[in-house]
Amino acid sequence: MRNAGNAPTLIVWIISLVLFIVALVAQFGVARIPEPAATWSWIIGFGLLLVACRVRGL
Repeated sequence: MRNAGNAPTLIVWIISLVLFIVALVAQFGVARIPEPAATWSWIIGFGLLLVACRVRGL
């Protein structure tokens, strides 16, 4: 099987990293972030990375 994916661009990687950090901060109680935002931040960040690996130029 050949890998047809591409690495995400730097800006997509940074956005995903920021969303993941928001989720970590909420999980460990460092900052008070509303529950839906905390949960969805890691889901959207991970999904963005998955899409960016498959779509050329993202």
